[in-house]
Amino acid sequence: MDDTAVAVLVPDPDMCSSTDPKTRSPLSLYSDYQRMNIELRAPQAMPSSHWHGQVEVNVPFDGDVEYLINDKVVKIKQGHIALFWACIPHQLTHSGICQNMAILNLPMHLFLSWPLDRELINHVTHGMVLESITSNQVSAFEVQRWQTDLISDDEQIRQLAVDEIGLMLKRFSLSGWQSILTSKTSRTHNNGISRHAQFYVSQMLGFIASNYDRTLTINHVAEHVKLNSNYAMGIFQHVMQLTMKQYITAMRINHVRALLSDTDNTILDIALTAGFGSMSRFYSTFQKYVGMSPQKYRKQSQLRRENFLV
Repeated sequence: MDDTAVAVLVPDPDMCSSTDPKTRSPLSLYSDYQRMNIELRAPQAMPSSHWHGQVEVNVPFDGDVEYLINDKVVKIKQGHIALFWACIPHQLTHSGICQNMAILNLPMHLFLSWPLDRELINHVTHGMVLESITSNQVSAFEVQRWQTDLISDDEQIRQLAVDEIGLMLKRFSLSGWQSILTSKTSRTHNNGISRHAQFYVSQMLGFIASNYDRTLTINHVAEHVKLNSNYAMGIFQHVMQLTMKQYITAMRINHVRALLSDTDNTILDIALTAGFGSMSRFYSTFQKYVGMSPQKYRKQSQLRRENFLV
C-alpha cells in the first residue's frame, strides 16, 4: 500500500487472520480487510489480479485507466466515479497518463448501512461495475481531507469524514450511473433493509469469511449469530438478494478464478483451498458459473493476460 494510504479499522479482534495473501479468501473483509482505506496516488499497473471483500471506489482525476475484471476490459473515464465489489478478481492493466487517482475501500457492512438506491446496492452485490454518468462529483482536495480526518484524534472529525463519503455515494446514486460491466444474474428490488438485518448479515458474512474453506451449513451460520435458521436465511437473502448458498458458491468461484489466473497451483489444490470438498461437484459448479472447464479458463486467462501486458 502507498505511504499516503489511511486505514480506519472496524474493531473485531476475534476475526483476525494470518492467511497468506496469495491464497486469501475474497471474503476476508471481515478479517484483516475489515477496514476503510483511502489512497490518493499515481495508479500503477498490477502484475496480477487482486481481490478483497470491500466495496472499491475509484476516481482517476487526470486521465482514463483500464482494469481487467474477470478477464474483461473495463475503462474508467477521467473524473468519473467507478464502484464495484472488490471480491471480483481485478487488475489495473493500463494507467495511461493518469498521475492522480483516488482509491477508496469501504467495508461492506458500512456500504450496506448507507441510505443508497436499492437498485445500486443490488447491482454492486451482484458483481457489476458501476460508473457515474457525470464527472467531477468529487475532488482530489476532498479525498485528501478525508485521509487527514480519518486519522484525527477527534472522533467527531473521523465520523464527519465517514458521513461525507456516504454523502458522496448518495450524490453518485442520485446523479445517475450506468453499468460498465454487467452480470447475467442481476436482479433488483426496492424493499427496505433494517439496521437489525444489516447487523446480523454482517455477522453472518464474518462467520462465512472465517469458515468458507470448511463444510459450512446454514445451521452453522444461524447458530453462530444465535438466530433461527429460517429467519437467518430470510434476512440474508433480503439484504444480499441471493441465497446464502449462492453467496458462498459465488465467492468460492471468484477465489478459484483468481488462483487459476495468478498461480501455478494444481486444480485439485485450488479447489480444496477455495473450500470445495468434492472434485466432481467443483467441476460441475465451475462449469455452471463460468461456462467452461477450469483448465480451459486457466489457458484462456493466461493467454489474455499475456496479450494485455505485452
